[in-house]
Amino acid sequence: MSQQSQAGIQSLIDNRIADNNSKDISAGDVREVLTSINESFNGPIMIYHGKVKSNAGGGSYIAKIDDYYVNLAFFKQQNSGDPTNVTNPVQLNTTGVPGAPDGSSVLTLLGGLVLKLTVANNVITLLEVQKIGGGVRVGQVISYTFQGTALTFTYNGVITSKALSSGVNSRFILSTSSAFDIHTENNTLIQTSIVDTVNYIDYMQNEMTANNELACNFKSVIGNDSDFQNLTLWRVAS
Repeated sequence: MSQQSQAGIQSLIDNRIADNNSKDISAGDVREVLTSINESFNGPIMIYHGKVKSNAGGGSYIAKIDDYYVNLAFFKQQNSGDPTNVTNPVQLNTTGVPGAPDGSSVLTLLGGLVLKLTVANNVITLLEVQKIGGGVRVGQVISYTFQGTALTFTYNGVITSKALSSGVNSRFILSTSSAFDIHTENNTLIQTSIVDTVNYIDYMQNEMTANNELACNFKSVIGNDSDFQNLTLWRVAS
C-alpha cells in the first residue's frame, strides 16, 4: 500500500470494511486499511498551535501564551483524579458541589476548553480535559456555575514562559508526556510567523535552545517591543 489522502482512506474504509452482513470482510481487508492509515500518518504530526509573545521590555510586554490547538498526548497529562492539583493543565478551585446528581457532564467553556466532570456523593471526583483550543490564555481564570455551585477553572496550560537572567527575552518551556520522547531539536519542527507589526524587524530567534525549551521572539528596529507570533509545533513521527 501507499500513502493516502483523507478521502482515500475513507474510500478504503467504505469499500473494504462495508456492512458485513454477508461475512465478506477478511483479515486481509482490515490489514490493508490499517496499513494505509499507518503509512499515511508516518510524517510530521502537528502537536501545537498558538500565539506567543516574549517578555521583551516590561509592563505590557510581559510574556503571553494563547493556545488554539493542543495534541494532549504529547504534553503534560491532567491528573484527573486530583482536580485541584496546581500542576494540572486545568485546575479546579473546589470539588464540593452540594446537590449535584451523580454522573458525568461535558462542559464547553469560554476559550475553547472542553472538560468532563464526574460527580459522586456531591464531590467532583474526576476532571478530564477533552480538548484545548479557541485561544485560551495561560493563566486565564474561567468562572462557571455547575448545578448551582460557582466554580472557577484556572488554565495553567502545557507551555510556560521562563525569563532569562537578563530579564529581556523569555524562553518557552514545553511540558512532556511519559508516552512520548521529550521535545528536542531533532524531533520538533518549529513554524512561526509574525501576527502584526508596523515596524521593521531587527532580529528574530525561533529555535529549540535546549531540550523542552524554545526561543520565540523578535525585536523591532526602534526598541525592545515584541509582538505576538503564530507558533506551530510539529513532531517528527518515529
